[in-house]
Amino acid sequence: MKLNSFELIDFNIKRIKHIERMLSYPRIGNLFLKMIGPSVKSKERFWNKSFRYGVVTLGWGTSSPDEMAAFRSGFIAIREVLERNLHASENFEPVVWVEWITHSELLAAFDVPYFCTELLNIFGNTKGTDYPPALIAEAERKGIPPESCSAVKLSVGSYLLKQIPEPSVIIAASHPCDSSVGIYQALEYLTKAPTFAFDMPYWKNDSGYAYYEDMTWELIQFLEKHLERKLNWQRLKQILDQVDQVNACLQEVCEMAQARPCPNSMINLLFAWVAREVAIGSPHVLDLAKGIHHAVYKRYQKNEGVVKQEKIRVLMWFPPIGFFTHIFRWMEERFGAVVVVDFIGHISTVPINTTSPETMIKDLAKSHMHIAMGRQCHGPLEYITDELVMLMESYEPDCMIFTGHNGCKHGWASIKQIKHLCKRKELPALFLNLDIMDKRHTSEAELKKQITDFFVQNGWA
Repeated sequence: MKLNSFELIDFNIKRIKHIERMLSYPRIGNLFLKMIGPSVKSKERFWNKSFRYGVVTLGWGTSSPDEMAAFRSGFIAIREVLERNLHASENFEPVVWVEWITHSELLAAFDVPYFCTELLNIFGNTKGTDYPPALIAEAERKGIPPESCSAVKLSVGSYLLKQIPEPSVIIAASHPCDSSVGIYQALEYLTKAPTFAFDMPYWKNDSGYAYYEDMTWELIQFLEKHLERKLNWQRLKQILDQVDQVNACLQEVCEMAQARPCPNSMINLLFAWVAREVAIGSPHVLDLAKGIHHAVYKRYQKNEGVVKQEKIRVLMWFPPIGFFTHIFRWMEERFGAVVVVDFIGHISTVPINTTSPETMIKDLAKSHMHIAMGRQCHGPLEYITDELVMLMESYEPDCMIFTGHNGCKHGWASIKQIKHLCKRKELPALFLNLDIMDKRHTSEAELKKQITDFFVQNGWA
């Protein structure tokens, strides 16, 4: 597949502007989505491939107008980040790549364009689901192992095909998996950019938190040296105060999702997770979180579920189904099956004390050790299984669906213990084998068939 430089980013900027205009009038936008939904939601075809992903992710008219208004804020935040990075690339300004597992609050306080290297994992699909596999294939053609995680293979392919900006600095991490570590070493070699790699400690305890705090101070020194500017502490305080509000809103959404019937669709929390990853420093992310909270709280107060009749409560474990994000809405509409909690959308970060630089960095480091996937995928296996048990008890699911992503070797390594826990809790479980970014592994039709068969076998459909 031949691509012009920044073709996918440029396409997303233009497409998001259309979405923003449509969602300026959320009731009319929702009606429009409901009208075109039946013709696009069942299958990607030649004529709808450039807009189907957006329509089905937005819920083809099943989301409330309040949720549509909230999503508009998230799209604005993402568009502004894309535009700033495109402008920086065209004007040879410094851009910092930041691996998705390391949030970018500090970079916003440095007032430097920052770019989540894995962005085209999701936003590559907006032009058609053939694009992410093409980026993956380019990475493999250049020598990246096929068994590596497709999420980070996409980063390599995106860089090789000139779809993402050239980095001046890279921020990487030692978690959550060996694929990430290996591929970011390849990216450092390819780009020749100075790279700072966070070293996640084994334990979440006082010494572990102190170690990660020291790493965060080292990152500040590293950035000040290579960006040739100082951290704006007042700006960081503003950003972290905002982040605290975002986290508080989304944590309450998670808590309300424990109710019967569940008032929240998991796509809300996953969209918020994407916006946080891409644009955490934007005030529009706070508007998104507040809007989602408002929509869910209205249903919660009325004891209304996100579906008219909730029949199945699903706990979804391990990474969400990347280019199949609409699977949540499909299960809701087809089966009355609501994903009440999952591995990525669930929020359990800690509050940040912003009274001084010392307290900010201390709590920011601690908070990063509690972000999704970061908090589970380091240290002992119990960080995965203990959280799973806690969510089983808190959310009272009827079943669990394990999204067995091809690249998550640590996920597959834990599967025996997870099966044991489900058996002990007498919780029916479906173990999928798929690739969350590469549709060539398991097709949409096959995925839906396996879920349908699972629900039928358990007497729910």
